[in-house]
Amino acid sequence: MSNRLPQLGPDERQLLLNCARLELDGPLLHQTEEILQRPLAWDTILIFAELHSVAPLLHYNLKQFDGEGLIPPEARRRLLQLSHRAGYRNRHYSHALRELLEAFAEAGIPVIVLKGLSLVELIYRNLSLRPLIDLNLLIPRENLEATKSFLLRMGYADAIRYPFRNFYRWLSSQLILVRPGDFEVHVLLQWDVVNSPRVHAIDHPRLWEEAQPVRLSGCDTLIPSVHDLILYLCLQPDKRGYLNVPAVHVEDIVGFVFAEWTDNILIRFTDIYEAIKHHQGTIDWEVLIERARASGTEGSVYASLHWVTKLLGQVVEPWVLDSLRPPSPRRFRKWLFEAIVQEPKEARSATAVKDAFRAWWLKMQKRSQLRLINLLGLLEFIFPRRDEIKPYYRLRPESAVFSVYLIHVAKSLFRSALGFPPWLYCMLTRRRSSATLSEETPSREASHP
Repeated sequence: MSNRLPQLGPDERQLLLNCARLELDGPLLHQTEEILQRPLAWDTILIFAELHSVAPLLHYNLKQFDGEGLIPPEARRRLLQLSHRAGYRNRHYSHALRELLEAFAEAGIPVIVLKGLSLVELIYRNLSLRPLIDLNLLIPRENLEATKSFLLRMGYADAIRYPFRNFYRWLSSQLILVRPGDFEVHVLLQWDVVNSPRVHAIDHPRLWEEAQPVRLSGCDTLIPSVHDLILYLCLQPDKRGYLNVPAVHVEDIVGFVFAEWTDNILIRFTDIYEAIKHHQGTIDWEVLIERARASGTEGSVYASLHWVTKLLGQVVEPWVLDSLRPPSPRRFRKWLFEAIVQEPKEARSATAVKDAFRAWWLKMQKRSQLRLINLLGLLEFIFPRRDEIKPYYRLRPESAVFSVYLIHVAKSLFRSALGFPPWLYCMLTRRRSSATLSEETPSREASHP
């Protein structure tokens, strides 16, 4: 599987990391100029820049070196093309968001723009710098059916096929709606900020109460408060980079992130980095730490801030990471990480099993890998840790956790049993249950959210 991509050298890696930000100055500017004077594999740089959705930022930062003849003309043209493509898509999404916000306001439907265009317009401040593939909107759960009906009347279609729809809603806490046309508009309509099977205790009433009014795409709307935004953005790499938690102590940080099998996308870390820099003066880290602990997302926040610091530079004080508890990966996820990252070698017993598993895993298609990871996530949700049950169900300290745990497992197994046959049908017939089920583009060929 990893052989599908060319090898990314150390200079090429560093160039991508240096330019995956809004400001390239000081030592980074000097280092980047030195790198550009060396022989570089530009075809490989372009592949990874597009794959990790940082090609527009690379184009933006390399423009200051145009007069020095350090960037090959073909590379400049390709980066300009990718930047224009991002701007074209984002203008369409901005127009679609304006239509939706105006219609929601007229219908009295409350909505929070979770990320996407809120990041593009308020933090990146340029429609061409941050590629988008969908709109992420949060609505109250009680407004779900009314909002869906409203969008269907506006020409959107439910992307989930009927046999899978109810099971998918339980798993993902979102609807995927698509408006067909010359430019398809994809909308992720969420009623939970965590749209994957996960035991958590995020306080949604408080999130709505503290949402901030802003103006996006020419309309008044709401976005998460600064602390909720940072917490939400920290959940994104942890959700998609399914081995980021067990890999926090890996030595080759950059190599791990750029390895295709990890499903990491550099732009997700850039989002966190730039959001923190943009709101640096208004973030109360004590508040964010407390919310991470109370919501059961402390490990995810620690892991994401750790990765941002290692990849892009220190954007939080060391005491913040010290105050957050380092994540403790689930047993099988830890075993999976150890099996995949180890180099194949002649050995017996457990090591031999890991070698065989690693060879099998890396030969598998990306889509098949992600299906198995989704199944692993479901199993971790069905059988959570005991300490996750109390905050999830908001139990009192003296509550009988064991009985609630058994009820949770029984209910989750029952729901899974009802949803498994249609899911298996989709697998066996090789029919995707949705054109956008993965929330990512197939084969990771296009820009990622």
